[in-house]
Amino acid sequence: MGNSPQFQRLFEPGRIGKMETRNRIVMPAMSSILGAKEGFATDLTKDYYEARAKGGVGTIMVGSIAVDYPAGITGKPRLSIDDDKYLPGLAEVVALIHKHGAKAVAQLHHGGNATLQNLTGIQPVAPSPILRRTSYMRPVYFMPREITVKEIHELTTRFAAAAERAKRAGFDGVEVNAAHRYLLHTFLSTYWNRRTDQYGGDLKNRARFLLEIIASMRKAVGSDYPVIIRINGVEHEVEGYTLETAKEVSRLLEDAGVDAINVSIYETNTPSYPPGFAVHLAAAIKKTVSVPVMAVGAIGPELGEKVLREKKADFICMGRALLADPELPNKAVSGRVEDITPCLRCNSCLSAPIELQAREGLRECTVNASLTKEREYEIKPAAKAKRVLVIGGGPGGMEAARVAALRGHQVLLYEKEKRLGGQLNLACMLREENGALTKYLTTQMKKLGVKVELGKEVDAALVNELKPDVIVAATGATAFVPEIPGADGSNVLSGADIHDMLQGHRGEKGLKGRRFIWYIGLTLMKSPLGQRLMRRMLRLWAPFGKRVVVVGRGLPGIELAHFLVERGKRVIVVDTREDLVFGEPPMPVVRQLMEWKLGEEGTAMVTAIEIEKVTDEGLTVINKKGQRQTLEGDTVVFAAEYKPNNELAQMLVGTPYEVHLVGDCNKPVGILEAIRDGSRVGRAI
Repeated sequence: MGNSPQFQRLFEPGRIGKMETRNRIVMPAMSSILGAKEGFATDLTKDYYEARAKGGVGTIMVGSIAVDYPAGITGKPRLSIDDDKYLPGLAEVVALIHKHGAKAVAQLHHGGNATLQNLTGIQPVAPSPILRRTSYMRPVYFMPREITVKEIHELTTRFAAAAERAKRAGFDGVEVNAAHRYLLHTFLSTYWNRRTDQYGGDLKNRARFLLEIIASMRKAVGSDYPVIIRINGVEHEVEGYTLETAKEVSRLLEDAGVDAINVSIYETNTPSYPPGFAVHLAAAIKKTVSVPVMAVGAIGPELGEKVLREKKADFICMGRALLADPELPNKAVSGRVEDITPCLRCNSCLSAPIELQAREGLRECTVNASLTKEREYEIKPAAKAKRVLVIGGGPGGMEAARVAALRGHQVLLYEKEKRLGGQLNLACMLREENGALTKYLTTQMKKLGVKVELGKEVDAALVNELKPDVIVAATGATAFVPEIPGADGSNVLSGADIHDMLQGHRGEKGLKGRRFIWYIGLTLMKSPLGQRLMRRMLRLWAPFGKRVVVVGRGLPGIELAHFLVERGKRVIVVDTREDLVFGEPPMPVVRQLMEWKLGEEGTAMVTAIEIEKVTDEGLTVINKKGQRQTLEGDTVVFAAEYKPNNELAQMLVGTPYEVHLVGDCNKPVGILEAIRDGSRVGRAI
């Protein structure tokens, strides 16, 4: 397969030491997506890595792999390499990666103060006994004890032994994780390292542990075995490690004989990073050393090519993007960028859905239902081609249509609105990354030959006229406002009203002017420039007033609240469900962070026993103390009240048609669950 001229640099061969790679794309280690069990690689581990190798990536970092199990792990599942008993499974992983032409690198890891004592039963170790600050992702950490010099020497030996095992298992090289806030990084930072012995003080001493590991590893694996070090380019939130520190560390690493430096970053306080947010760090390190440098940070193929052309890095790490679409490299190299399933950067892959906890903590991806289920969810040709009618063009309906069409079925999709997307059209206004999913799915409908009919509502008569073999009902959910006094006032909006604004509908309740503006916005959003202009308009004007009461702390409510606060609105979030902050699990990490950020910015979160009435002043509730309270607001938005729109599906029960329900029309859910439903049904037909 020839390289696309669009990505000449991205797909040219690379070299790290003696290791030659087929392209410049690296899949970094992502420890939470492993499918391991008690340190051993499982069939799920193998399927996961094989899918990415088959997809065309140049190098795969397998890990994080513990050099001291379980004392050094930061969660489960984790792979281990601290004993020969783990080598057969790891060797099988390597063989599958090699089978498809990719290189395999073992990332060696010790968690340090991030180790969870409640999982290991062992107190964490660190250069100094400093407790990590908890965050929205990690509500608990444990006070570490100061690691002894004897233990430092023992761990040095463990790292060297792990590298030697990796070489015997067939890995093409190793990467030592000295980044984020794990053990080796905390030695480099003056905030975490306050020792007064030979491993503390000036940088030469603080880097001593890492440099001794490199020297010991070289003795174990030889001078020509590739050794990569992952470091932070900067450390935020605490003062102890700057970009200048990273440059000095990089010089020391090059002098020590490392073959490449992977420049990472530790961030916890931003819901959505701009693409390439950490490239400047790699560029600064590249000017400092002559060994290859890897860049990270939400980098797609186009940006990756640009970074390489501008010589800001030598290799491009793509992590979550390869979770969303393992075939990303193959699609890019063949010029099919529009076929790449977009990563929404929602971080659902970092959260732990309850239904998966019994499966060793496996994760899910919002846009890729097959993540950690690669073999089970493989799309295979249907035994018999069928005529499939999909009713509803939201994410669940389009995913069902996409998978069914890939399997060889003849698919018709009817959408009552004049554009595809459903609730995604609102979601992409609240969070622009969601717009990429709408564009991708709409494109796939065209490319896969799905016949789409817009602006047509399906009824029983039309179903009988079309005579499909299978019906997929993806008719969504209907937003509603509770029947309370004042709910019909001009200062009240429902989820349906906001959705209608986006669709350009006209209606009652004094919303005509506001909907007209949104109609203009809908026209603008047909182009990237228009989307940027529309978002700028929203920053200057929005149909909500200065003060907004958002009712519903479920997924739509928390996103809307964050959206409004970012645009200067004063928001109060109210709900009657004190113990159900985000609705039903799983809880996407990006929304956990949004709520955390709202709290940091002083947004009021009110728990109400009863929502009583809407007045001109705002919303009157009975709070959890039994007191009547008026929450002042120019607009009251009932953002998270939905009921399934399943009347048509119920009407089809008992008919000769095979009927499947997908997404909200079965039960109001999020994008992840809708995509998962659509994929399941598409594969089942």
